[in-house]
Amino acid sequence: DNAIFYPSVGLSYVLSDMVDLPGAFTFAKLRASWAQVGGGTPNPYILNLTYGLDANSLAGATRGAISNGSIPNAALTPYVTTEYEIGADLRFLNNRLGVDVAYYNRTTTDDILNATISRTSGFGSTTVNIGELNNRGIELLLTGTPVRNSNFSWDISFNMANNISEAVSLGQNAAGEPIEVLNLDQARTLQERIRHDIGMPLGLIAGYRHATIDGQKVYTAEGYPVRGDFEVLGEGRHPFSAGLSNTLSYKDFSFSFLLDMRSGGSMYSGTNVIAYAFGMHKETLPGREEGLTITGVDESGAPLSVQIPAADVQAYYGRYNDITEYFVYDASFGKLRELSIGYSVPRTMLANLPIESLSISAVGRNLLLLWSNVPNVDPESAYTVGAGSQGLEYFAVPTVRNFGFNLSMSF
Repeated sequence: DNAIFYPSVGLSYVLSDMVDLPGAFTFAKLRASWAQVGGGTPNPYILNLTYGLDANSLAGATRGAISNGSIPNAALTPYVTTEYEIGADLRFLNNRLGVDVAYYNRTTTDDILNATISRTSGFGSTTVNIGELNNRGIELLLTGTPVRNSNFSWDISFNMANNISEAVSLGQNAAGEPIEVLNLDQARTLQERIRHDIGMPLGLIAGYRHATIDGQKVYTAEGYPVRGDFEVLGEGRHPFSAGLSNTLSYKDFSFSFLLDMRSGGSMYSGTNVIAYAFGMHKETLPGREEGLTITGVDESGAPLSVQIPAADVQAYYGRYNDITEYFVYDASFGKLRELSIGYSVPRTMLANLPIESLSISAVGRNLLLLWSNVPNVDPESAYTVGAGSQGLEYFAVPTVRNFGFNLSMSF
């Protein structure tokens, strides 16, 4: 049965039409909605193992080959997302100030994801239905016009969203036992993994810490760092986002800019891992001439002090590749996302032309990184767009800064 039934219902109530509100109110509307959405995998061949024809032949016959690294799952079922939302749209002072706020709660059951499996199966992953994932949060939009007269206006818009995600259930394994951890994509350095943990936010970054004993870092007898436990080190998705736009207009000229920020997420940077290994990271500068003195404890907990000669410093820094926590960064950032300057041709100049309006603007996008805690790479960098890879970076192409002109005409 391939049919999926997903109903929805919405209700809105224009409070300002029914109730006498204080004079500052221009408009007030309350709204609520409930909906179910069903869906399946976008790949029509994901249920069956397919093969392709090899260019090489054997004994005069064309050979077939299976190149898919993910084993199909014929037992996949459609996922269902159930969401409810309540909100309000309020406007004040003759529409000079607006507030739009909403709370949502979205639960997805039997979501379809690519999960890692043992390579002894001959495959690296399989597609599975997982139990129950939940996203809930608040969205807020504030709009305002602080100044407006015959020649000048200033419009401001601020939006923010805070999302709380949770892996409520991850299904059961072959033995019928609840799955506590679902492994998703693995970093190309093989020292980190994105995963879902029961009761935790979705898309956690897990990896190895530097081993410690009573708070002291552990080193080998040669002074090399010792890898510790495999633990959750961060959250690959930003729970908080915000944006601020401003538009200033003077007669026929306009100036606008957009600020964008993300907060709360982390990134594992493979670029910085490799930079460490090859001595291209600035933090590998110490010790190149005079060597390093390493202090800590050995694996038994005894105090340790080792002198590493300059000839072995690169090997010392290279050992940090095995310790994930040094390359998991707070990926919060702020950007000047867009800036534009425009001019609208007065209608009096278009009177003899078959044009109703004409405007031209110069636009720059992704102009400036205002703050970031991730060294050497853009904090938005990623090597895939899949849901199981958020928070992973590896030799990302530098972000493009765009400049252009817009010409707009209406007839």
